[in-house]
Amino acid sequence: MKIPFEGKWRATITKREAGFSQRVVVGGATSGNGSYNGVVGNSFVFEDGWVELQWNNNAGSGWQESAVISSVGMTSPLVVVKFVSADDNFPNQRDGDYDDLQVRFEHLDAPFEVTQRPYALDRGSLAMFPDGIFDASQGIQYMGVRIKNTWFFDWQSNFPSTGMKIGIAPVSRSALSAAGIVVIDSWTPQEQEGFGQIMDGGFVRVPDLKINEETTIYFKLDVSNANPSKPGIGFVAQRDAYDPRYDEPTRIVDKKIFISRSSYNPATRELVTAIPEGTLYLKLNKIAIDRKGATKAAQELKKCLKQHGSGIKGMSKWLHKLSRGFWQNSKDKERWCKEQGNDALRKLLKQLLDGKDIDICHLKAILDQCCERPGRDCECCPCSDGDGRPGGWDDGTGVDGWCRVKPVFWLPLDFEYKVVPNPAYIGQFGPLAFEDPWWKVVLIVLAIILAIASVIYDYVYASEDDQYIIGQVVRNGDAPINLVDAAVSNLNGSRGVDLGQLDAQGNDINNGSPITALDSIIQLDRTAAGSYFGTLDAVLGNVVWKSGATSATTRGFISTLGTSVSIPYDEHDTLSGTVTYTNEVVISELAAIPQTLSDPGDSGSVWVDLATARPVALNYGSPTDSSDNRAFANPIRSVIDVLNLRF
Repeated sequence: MKIPFEGKWRATITKREAGFSQRVVVGGATSGNGSYNGVVGNSFVFEDGWVELQWNNNAGSGWQESAVISSVGMTSPLVVVKFVSADDNFPNQRDGDYDDLQVRFEHLDAPFEVTQRPYALDRGSLAMFPDGIFDASQGIQYMGVRIKNTWFFDWQSNFPSTGMKIGIAPVSRSALSAAGIVVIDSWTPQEQEGFGQIMDGGFVRVPDLKINEETTIYFKLDVSNANPSKPGIGFVAQRDAYDPRYDEPTRIVDKKIFISRSSYNPATRELVTAIPEGTLYLKLNKIAIDRKGATKAAQELKKCLKQHGSGIKGMSKWLHKLSRGFWQNSKDKERWCKEQGNDALRKLLKQLLDGKDIDICHLKAILDQCCERPGRDCECCPCSDGDGRPGGWDDGTGVDGWCRVKPVFWLPLDFEYKVVPNPAYIGQFGPLAFEDPWWKVVLIVLAIILAIASVIYDYVYASEDDQYIIGQVVRNGDAPINLVDAAVSNLNGSRGVDLGQLDAQGNDINNGSPITALDSIIQLDRTAAGSYFGTLDAVLGNVVWKSGATSATTRGFISTLGTSVSIPYDEHDTLSGTVTYTNEVVISELAAIPQTLSDPGDSGSVWVDLATARPVALNYGSPTDSSDNRAFANPIRSVIDVLNLRF
């Protein structure tokens, strides 16, 4: 009788009470096919296939099939065994005691499979990265692992309980740690609830899963110190009734993950991703972007940077640069810490020894930036740990000391990239990225991770970059005092200035409603108008237009004059708190031509009377409710008085 087997097994001859020769035959196996002598103590390993017990009277019978009986048992909470006993199937010799040959078959495999390569999920959005690649720039990430119950029983929580716990093998944890990858076992109750799983001592409990059914479980990794590599991760099963044999080599399920390291070079404006097979460089020349979303992302980034370093009172200039963000190469961090970290600490120590008070949070910030793990014990320091739930940007931005950039809708219009292989090769075809996904996948990973981060980075730090600075503010309205939200700057260098306004452009969403002609310049009436140089007071009901940087050229009408408008400013804006402007102008949309009146980026555009071509108000805001399509503006003559201007 041929007995089928699935998986890897170790056979051991445990008893023989026969005068005839005995043997065990393995056939159809992936490995281990052959005939094995039925001598007590003999042991061999095979995988899959079938087994047959045979006898030979050595007197002309040849090898014959034995009659067998079998049973299943367990020698430990995880180890399943089969016992097969033979009775010589020979006339006049059968005694029915089934002790002629007894063989124990011990199952060596893990009770589960990992059905695909583990993949990375962004901690903020829970989005899976393309092809599951983990990027070191993202710091802490969740790892999704798809498992299948390949055991002999359903996993169940009801009595008799056969539920499993899946974890990462100790030997694998050590190897990962040596490669700069830390397995994080601390999960908040909210995280566990969000993923619908329970962590138990580094294991994920999987109480119920039928044979051949699959489910996905999640672990948490910190890959911030990992180099580009393809490390293996070994997964193991354990039971509530502890099995000391759970991490034997044959019971470890090994899978590889892919690690890349991405950074942004602000000097060359290049996004860079390094993987074992080489380095990819991406440069975005032109993109279309959600400006409102980008503005919000920049505000959140500023807030995070302030909370996690750059906003701490007394922060030194080098620490401010160091804390800029995850998208810069970590080698810069190491260099800053080595070159100037000690110097900063010495200065703080000298101040303390001189009897001066020092900013303890400043000291903590230096240590947090230069030491491996950020501390969380100093309650005097501004910090925010979010709500503890997976996903959502309260957790994704800054909770682990890394300032991520919120996702923003964008579309590349013009870009260039190059690949520098490692090592260089001769011929037409070089190595595939990770010897598996295509280089284009790595390009997508780079774009998703850092493209918008680089744009927001330039936005946030434009005031420190000579390539972006175009002038200096020389006069500004003090909004809380004189109720004008405007400023005047002197431009660097010299340039021609056209005081006309852009009409609707061919690529504008409002290109069907130009003021004069599509793609033209609208000239304002600058003839004298009393002492206000070509401007007028707004007239209730008059149609007006403006040419804004975001919403482009749009029309509205003066719906309210002399009203009060309260604007809440974020604490990280130039202003903070709520400012109530009085004697303001409100513009509403025309029923016949519904157009967006004011979007982020439109501040500073001039509302012009359609009939007279004279400025009447200066745009500065809109209601916080996006469904309320109105614009708020300072009367233009108030602006002229405060800033000493003329048109």
